[in-house]
Amino acid sequence: MKDGRIVAEGAPSRIVSAELIEQVFGLPCLIIDDPVSHTPMVIPR
Repeated sequence: MKDGRIVAEGAPSRIVSAELIEQVFGLPCLIIDDPVSHTPMVIPR
């Protein structure tokens, strides 16, 4: 959510992207696959 609005919905593995994180949170980052849980892991730049 951003400004009270839904920006994206769905499984994290399908919707989480560096572009989305920067758009919503203003955080430049990298997204990698967590080797244990196989879910997206956000790494700030």
